[in-house]
Amino acid sequence: MDTRLAGEIVKAMRCSRAWALAATIVMFSNLSAVAVTPPAQAENSTQTYSSRLKEIDLLTQARSFYKARKILEPLLESKPKDADVHVRAGRLFSQMGLLPRAIDEYRTVISLDPRNSSAYVELSKIYLASENTNDATTYAKEALKLNPNSADTRILLVKILMAKGLLLEAEQEMQRLLRGDPHDAQVHYMAAKIYRERGQGALALQHIDEAIQLNPNNHEWLMEMSDICILLGRDDEAKAALLKLLKYEPDSVEGLSRLARVKENSFRDYDGAMESYKRVLEIDPDSVTALAGIERLRAKKNDLAGLWKHQLKNFFAGLFPKKN
Repeated sequence: MDTRLAGEIVKAMRCSRAWALAATIVMFSNLSAVAVTPPAQAENSTQTYSSRLKEIDLLTQARSFYKARKILEPLLESKPKDADVHVRAGRLFSQMGLLPRAIDEYRTVISLDPRNSSAYVELSKIYLASENTNDATTYAKEALKLNPNSADTRILLVKILMAKGLLLEAEQEMQRLLRGDPHDAQVHYMAAKIYRERGQGALALQHIDEAIQLNPNNHEWLMEMSDICILLGRDDEAKAALLKLLKYEPDSVEGLSRLARVKENSFRDYDGAMESYKRVLEIDPDSVTALAGIERLRAKKNDLAGLWKHQLKNFFAGLFPKKN
């Protein structure tokens, strides 16, 4: 064979081997990339899923229900067996007032995760709000079976027993809670409500005072104190409690309405009560309570004026009797 020809053949073989080696390297590089990509994508997918759940929570808390639902609905379709998604759905629909839908979602949670005690609690709250105290009791007791040390669930059970008028059972449950934690402000508040309902004003006042000392930032409890003071005939203290509430929350419609009733019924201060009701209408122009209160006060003032006029007429008639 020609020496020159042999050299060309060797050169060509070397080139082929180089290309084969390069191709092999590229192939393994691609395989390696394929092997690495799925876990990375899965991690990103998990982060996206978690961020969506968090965003739903934030939007629900902010009452941006439409935006929360736009994120939630696709998740319900793509993850129908995911209990966490259905928990968010139950919370959102409950906040929206769509209680039948919320009930369906929480029941789905229980079917997927039978030991999810919070789902039983939420169902109990929904049924209590719907005045279905029997189902509310059932779900609260199921929640306690799963988490017997939950003070919040026991407080919920106390509320249910009170709604059913079972005040003695409610008191027994409340006493059990106080033995567990004598410094729980919420339990003292519930105790005050129980004793007020039972007409035991002194005990009620003792517990509401304890609750407010333990949690002075819960200004709404001052309304309960006002009711208890009225029960005890301590009208000045009832009025003072409401004025203190309004100092912290000047736009409290409930606080203003109660102050109007105290002024009207306990002090016969019709002008002062009228001012409180007018303030309510500035905040809520459609308040039926305020509109009815103003009409009632006007009628009372007219009746009072008529009574004074009649008494004055009789007084002068007695001074200057008619001659026969």
